[in-house]
Amino acid sequence: MEKRFDYDFALKEYKKLYKYIKEKGFRCDASGSLRRKRKDVGDIDFVVEGSEERILEIVALYPQIEKSINRYEFMLKSGICIHAIPENSSKYTYTLWHSTGPKAHVKFIEKIYAEKGIEISEENIQEEEIYSKIGIDYIKPEERYKLQEVEYDQGRKS
Repeated sequence: MEKRFDYDFALKEYKKLYKYIKEKGFRCDASGSLRRKRKDVGDIDFVVEGSEERILEIVALYPQIEKSINRYEFMLKSGICIHAIPENSSKYTYTLWHSTGPKAHVKFIEKIYAEKGIEISEENIQEEEIYSKIGIDYIKPEERYKLQEVEYDQGRKS
């Protein structure tokens, strides 16, 4: 089983990473379980806007890195891993939504889109629009595990 870290610890590590990336001139947002404010976090997922090569160069030079795991993942000296998700500006918000998850929530929303015969726009979309286009109020990241298929089906019948 992978090691889990307390949310506050992970947030503190992310804030240091965020400051470093912002100082380099890049937009950056936490995603995954950290963005969903889970009580424990397996790693720090984050989306960075810009050229993939340049972003990965910058992240690899982060002084708190102990070792590289692969092209996108690094172990910090503190023991937690970070996972960089580079994205261009037109797909940034979609990627942030998708990588925030959880996977079951994303699959469920994609299923509703498929049932309605429409596709989720990956370009130049706001997170709120992903939900409004299928008649659902915006769901905050920390509440995305709550929406169940049964609740949605009941809402459609009323």
